[in-house]
Amino acid sequence: MKWDPEKYVQFGDYRDRPFFDLTGRIHAEAPRHVVDLGCGPGNLTATLADRWPGAQVVGLDSSPEMLATSKDYAAAAANLSYELSDIAHWLPSGDTDVVVTNAALQWVPGHRKMLPEWLDALKPGAWFALQVPGNFNAPSHTLMRELAESPAWAGRLAGVLRHEDVVG
Repeated sequence: MKWDPEKYVQFGDYRDRPFFDLTGRIHAEAPRHVVDLGCGPGNLTATLADRWPGAQVVGLDSSPEMLATSKDYAAAAANLSYELSDIAHWLPSGDTDVVVTNAALQWVPGHRKMLPEWLDALKPGAWFALQVPGNFNAPSHTLMRELAESPAWAGRLAGVLRHEDVVG
């Protein structure tokens, strides 16, 4: 899937609120290593670097298009970097203090099986903040699946939209 960073941030006010609700619940006072899984264009990851200036903050994303826009954020903060990486092949290092993943895991098939491995790899006292959207049964999503499965589109879109395995 090709991502469009400009379109992604177009509705930032609505898209960003869940991130700030989620990260506002993290009570890590002085983490040293913070990871944002599925960081998108990097704008929200940059707020983590501002929040924890003593931490090395890294944003991971599998989209080169999204990460292309993160360069300006990384240049503005010495404690911030971004990497092209597939969440499906990621494992926290032993020094990871905080992991944030907001609206990303629903795109990763099998993520529910990865969660126990990630949690086991984290040291005691580390934070793992996870959030996925719960709108897959909304009329808009139901209509998209119906259209994708229609005879006119099934040949081109088969398997693109997942169903019951999206989130737990």
